[in-house]
Amino acid sequence: MFTPKIKREHSDSRGEIYSISLPGDQELMLIHSTPGAFRGGHSHSCDEIVVLLSGLMKYHKIINGEPVVHSVVGGQASFNGAGVVHMAEFDTDSWVLEYK
Repeated sequence: MFTPKIKREHSDSRGEIYSISLPGDQELMLIHSTPGAFRGGHSHSCDEIVVLLSGLMKYHKIINGEPVVHSVVGGQASFNGAGVVHMAEFDTDSWVLEYK
């Protein structure tokens, strides 16, 4: 039987990042971010689903070479296709799950 393990990977003035082990080649991250924090500015080689559990963020993406910004509120999800550059700007204290 598989037992997930939660590990704090990083902590700074922006908040904390936790990894949650999953079977196979999957990754789940739990991220706490403080108001005014920016996270990201990168892309991944695989698709990613981001769920804002609580809070409010502006999500910046580059799609087909064009910058796109949309607001995300707690309970909403966003999809990032492989190779899409993305960055979150947190307006409030927020918790996020990332699955890839």
